[in-house]
Amino acid sequence: MESIRLLRSSLRNGFAGAVGLCVLSAAPSAAQENRAGWYVGLELGVALASSVDSSVSGVSHPTRCDRLLYPVSISPPDDAACRDTSAAVLFANEFDPDLGPVSGFTFGYAAGGPRFEVEYLNRYQGDDIQPLGGTESVALAGKNSEWATTAPLEEWIGEHHAQQFFANAYYDFMNGSSWTPYVGAGIGWARTELSYYIQLTRKPDAEYLEIEFDPDWPDAAKRAAAGTVSILDAPAGQTVFGFQVLAGLDYALTERTFLGGKMRLTRFDDIAEEVTWLQIRSHRPVRADGVTPAGSTLAFGGIGYKAVTLTLKYRF
Repeated sequence: MESIRLLRSSLRNGFAGAVGLCVLSAAPSAAQENRAGWYVGLELGVALASSVDSSVSGVSHPTRCDRLLYPVSISPPDDAACRDTSAAVLFANEFDPDLGPVSGFTFGYAAGGPRFEVEYLNRYQGDDIQPLGGTESVALAGKNSEWATTAPLEEWIGEHHAQQFFANAYYDFMNGSSWTPYVGAGIGWARTELSYYIQLTRKPDAEYLEIEFDPDWPDAAKRAAAGTVSILDAPAGQTVFGFQVLAGLDYALTERTFLGGKMRLTRFDDIAEEVTWLQIRSHRPVRADGVTPAGSTLAFGGIGYKAVTLTLKYRF
């Protein structure tokens, strides 16, 4: 009899455990079924851009080689430095743009666990100014003493904005409550644009004539170079590939409406643009020969951002 009682007790406990397990496993299934379907969403938040690396590459000749600084009666030097047409990095820097707003909308389908969506986001980042980063570059060797102390050598980037189109895949951790955490990843493209500005101002006449140049060059050309300004003011824009990882938490306000928060980390390919200087030594943007256009390659790397957004979804 004791054996029978033990057997019955074991069966009752086993049955109760099995029922409890079934209830626990059934709750998420019901929640998944309730939350499956097509949905649209809105996002609004802030984005912190990652550090942006910049470089300006091109051909740079010594000032003494500039044909347009010399009177007709004097010929500029024609040594190896003046004939060199190899490109080099003129300036390199790192910028930290300010916080900026991010907003957009999504359209997707939730399948009770897996979820898929397409998104459009618009992002704008603030500008940043940094001291000239390339004064020690090979291309500018010997020119450090030429710059005016009244006009600081600085590089600026701004108008940094992007329009992003991504396809994302998520997994919702259904739990039978009103709260649904999730993780996801996505790939896509973004039309990303930045503007870059630099101004290089040479010392005025009296100070410029005091510089000891090696090799030396005629005072007439030095006077023509004194106080001149070189300006690069150019936008760079490109549609680049990117990827992102996401995590968030939704709260069911009603059976069809969900309010939540989302975090994302996004990275993009580099941007490179062929640009033309606005002016070189206060004359038209040409090289030292006075004829060849003075173009440069403007490149940005490390483009990405972290964002926190408030989300609102409506399921059909």
